[in-house]
Amino acid sequence: MIKLKDLLNETIACGECLSYAWRTYIVNQDNKSANRRMKIAFGTVQNKWISNNKRYPHAWVEEGNLVKDWQTMKAGSSKYHGKGWPKREYYKAWNPKDMKKYTPYTPKEASDNFKRTKSMIGWDW
Repeated sequence: MIKLKDLLNETIACGECLSYAWRTYIVNQDNKSANRRMKIAFGTVQNKWISNNKRYPHAWVEEGNLVKDWQTMKAGSSKYHGKGWPKREYYKAWNPKDMKKYTPYTPKEASDNFKRTKSMIGWDW
């Protein structure tokens, strides 16, 4: 039997990380003035403050040396609100899983994966 307490302990508060990453993708896929270095990343992250070191699925956008996610850009959950995290600090704080296998996707690659799988949920989770 599943206990409510167990569910509450396993659930991380969800934001809009996936929809934020996809909206950013849609804007950038055919935009001639878009940042061509922008990539969409999916993975599991953790940190000791938010998730008590438990991993949870997350989506974010990488633009050059910055990482932008819904929590930072829209919800204002860090000192980098509206600017994006420096990539090195983001990766140190959030510890994305298995960086050797990790692959961020260009908007074109994300589009192709969506067409292939019919899902916008991260293909690396």
